[in-house]
Amino acid sequence: MGKYEEAFSRLGERALARLEGPGGFLAVTETHLVFVDEGGVQRVELARIRRVGRGEEGTLWVQGEEASLQIPLKAFPLEELKAFLEGLKPHVARARRATSTPPPAPPKPPEPSTPPASPKPALWEEDTPPKRASVELAPEPEPPQGGPAPEPPKETPPLAAPRGRSAPLALPLRVLALLTLGYTVAFVALNPGADPWALAGVVLGGLGLALTEWFLATSWR
Repeated sequence: MGKYEEAFSRLGERALARLEGPGGFLAVTETHLVFVDEGGVQRVELARIRRVGRGEEGTLWVQGEEASLQIPLKAFPLEELKAFLEGLKPHVARARRATSTPPPAPPKPPEPSTPPASPKPALWEEDTPPKRASVELAPEPEPPQGGPAPEPPKETPPLAAPRGRSAPLALPLRVLALLTLGYTVAFVALNPGADPWALAGVVLGGLGLALTEWFLATSWR
């Protein structure tokens, strides 16, 4: 192992391609192009290499965006150096693909919002007026399959109005009413010359008493 290759091995990187010459050592790693010579170790990032061309004073210039390498032509056989640099192109393209920022993903369509669950009806609310209670009629029972239909409920006959209580005083009250009426008529007939106001009072009182007694007699049936 030459001294230049030994200096590269101390970097701890794996070489994908290498070229060793009398004046230096070139290696391609996963991410860099590394050049080792008497001046030390130089490197340039593969993804940032933009141009390889002839430089000044017998050198090749590997131009990057920030850093660059100047490789003396006398450090390597010319044809081997040209072939090595031609083989650098696929490594540069691979490194650019690995470091390129992936295109932003298209925005996802908005997910349909879930409708809020409908609130359960409250058992009662203080702000609402109380509802009137409604009575629901129970449905009539359906007849069993294949069996006789149930008989409709029989209507209860209306109760007869209670009769008035019979009493033994009904007949005597009727007789008393007739006697009162007869006495009144007889008094008026026997006292034609009496005070008219007195006769009128007797007639009114007798008629009222007779009607009351007759009413009581008819109510006690």
